[in-house]
Amino acid sequence: MENLENVTPEVKSAQGLPSQVSIWTKVRNFLFQEINIEMTPKQQKVLQEVHDFWHQDITAKKIHDFWFQEIEIVDNITL
Repeated sequence: MENLENVTPEVKSAQGLPSQVSIWTKVRNFLFQEINIEMTPKQQKVLQEVHDFWHQDITAKKIHDFWFQEIEIVDNITL
């Protein structure tokens, strides 16, 4: 399909296309524009760790081991 951004209004109306860009098209184009994000190696590492945490496999055994883990009680605790 041809690029319609550089087409004159006369050609658009001949093709049955609107001659003016609506406000909703402008809003949609603004909201869905392509963005590029560049991160430092440390930021990439942190993002990967967060991703791995949120996408880890959770099994019934892991839940059981977490809730019923052995807790060591240490003497001489002062508050």
